[in-house]
Amino acid sequence: MTSNKLQLEKNRDFGELFNDTFLFIKYNFKNLLMGMIYFVIPFALLQGIALGVYQYQALSSISMGQVSNPFTNGGGSAILITYLFMLITYSFSMSFVMQYIKLYKSAEGNDIELKQVWKLMLGVVPKIFLTIIVIGLISGIGFIFLLIPGIYLMICFSLVIPIIVFQGDSLGEALSACFSLIKNNWWLTFGFLLILGLIAGALQFAFQIPTTIYQAMTAFHMVQNEPSSASQSLSILFSIIQSIGASLMQIIPFIGIGILYFSLVEQKQNPALLKELESVGADE
Repeated sequence: MTSNKLQLEKNRDFGELFNDTFLFIKYNFKNLLMGMIYFVIPFALLQGIALGVYQYQALSSISMGQVSNPFTNGGGSAILITYLFMLITYSFSMSFVMQYIKLYKSAEGNDIELKQVWKLMLGVVPKIFLTIIVIGLISGIGFIFLLIPGIYLMICFSLVIPIIVFQGDSLGEALSACFSLIKNNWWLTFGFLLILGLIAGALQFAFQIPTTIYQAMTAFHMVQNEPSSASQSLSILFSIIQSIGASLMQIIPFIGIGILYFSLVEQKQNPALLKELESVGADE
């Protein structure tokens, strides 16, 4: 296990970022999977139930010839609950991955106690939840005024949560530090996260296939003026599968962000090199 220990503090080029992201997943696959099942999937399950209820209500309204308004007949509540659990799921997922990487950095091998990760997660989840909301609002304002500022801010803010977890910075400090860290590396970060997002999205689509087929069949019956084939149980089941798949695939970009953080820190501050120099000095 120790021979497969991945060095996190390392200045990486574009290709090495991808290689080390998937090496980290390979070396820690079992722990990452079990951690997601224990700490994240329960919230994804609740998210899927809320989403399934909303989709069933929307399909039922359309099949009865009613204008589909997402905020009528309880649809608004279902949407709000779905987004709430989406934020909670995202917060726990990001917290788990970042705290796992933090423990991995200080561990001698790849054997990480998930109980330790859980204890660390509980202390940072509320801050991450708040951070996601603040980042979303700021980026949203950027998108409202101009598309390019919104994209620029989103890429910069991708480093805020790693800075909070790994450096212990406050939200304000992390928002400021992310611009300094990403300076001269915005395009590298953009390209790296874009490709990771596409990979995760392509894998996630496999979990969306049941929902897509079900909705297509329901729409076909509507076009044929046949009785509604919408089933609340099936809507919830397929939405749960979709939500769980999306949560599991989040591991890929989240780990990539963690690997990117350490690469940029090493490039800017050279902490690994300084440690080596200190150890050499101590030996002499």
